[in-house]
Amino acid sequence: MVEFVFPEGTKIDETVPEKARRMYQRFYIGPLERGFGYTLGNSLRRVLLSSMEGSAIVGVKIDDVPHEFSSIEGVRDDVAMIILYLKRVRLKIIGDKDFVRAEIKVDNTKGDAPKVVRAGDIQGSVEVENKDQYITEVMPKYKFRCELFIAKGRGYVPAERVQFMFDLPAGTIPIDAIFNPIVKVNYEVRTTMYQERADYDELVLDIWSDGTITPQEAYEKSIDLLIEHFEALKNYVERGKYERERKDIKVSTIEELLKRDIEDLNLPRKAYEVLKSHNINTVYDLVKKTEKDLLALPNLGRRSLKEIRETLLRANLDLGMTDEQIQQKIMEEKKEK
Repeated sequence: MVEFVFPEGTKIDETVPEKARRMYQRFYIGPLERGFGYTLGNSLRRVLLSSMEGSAIVGVKIDDVPHEFSSIEGVRDDVAMIILYLKRVRLKIIGDKDFVRAEIKVDNTKGDAPKVVRAGDIQGSVEVENKDQYITEVMPKYKFRCELFIAKGRGYVPAERVQFMFDLPAGTIPIDAIFNPIVKVNYEVRTTMYQERADYDELVLDIWSDGTITPQEAYEKSIDLLIEHFEALKNYVERGKYERERKDIKVSTIEELLKRDIEDLNLPRKAYEVLKSHNINTVYDLVKKTEKDLLALPNLGRRSLKEIRETLLRANLDLGMTDEQIQQKIMEEKKEK
């Protein structure tokens, strides 16, 4: 049997200055069988640029401003420009919460010169990386206040979807959210010597981040994410057999079904795991949730939502049901019997 050569590990470029490693790092991975440099390099690059979790401002509520095309008295920039500058703010939420509020409050009523508002003026449970980022300028005798809504997520989410995903209060202007903390990824495959052979690959990976996560943290998370996906593929056959066996489960009444675990609905694996991770354990827990509630859950998209609704509808149930509606369904079923 011809054995594969596996990488001995990852080497970090020690020539990169310690201060610079917060935002840039180079990694050497090898030795690798021929072709595996490109296989791993492309996979890691795609995951790093699309699947890293980050934080972003998803909405802003400015005092006495009805919409994004307004101008603000005593403030140099109009709302559209302020939003543009807010998109450039790189920050992260402190703690385990997925959604927090913060604010900017600048009082220049006693000043005699314009006062610059920067990202460092943001107050709340967040850590701002680029504190010098310009946001606007407040003229003398005026003050400026806005409330910011910050969320965790992945990739890019346009403003119209942000409005639907997050519970933003009335008067809030949704903002296109760029969650990904990785700015750029390059890779190069070189030839390296190993065990007296010079035809092995060495992968050289360069990662740039925005500073809210270090390149090394992102590199390790991308590897973990790929491993989880491959583990899921390896277990797919067993899971598929298990699901087919469970499809014969029959529940005599809606009342009984509502008490059952969501596992009995035979939902797709991804949807099932997302629901479980957010303490949606029984069918009753699920029907009490609205479409908006489910779409706000990380990693649960419209396709999974459609499959969940179709499954519930086949059982004569739906999302967003009140206790009164549930009782009505139970009573109707009893009358039919």
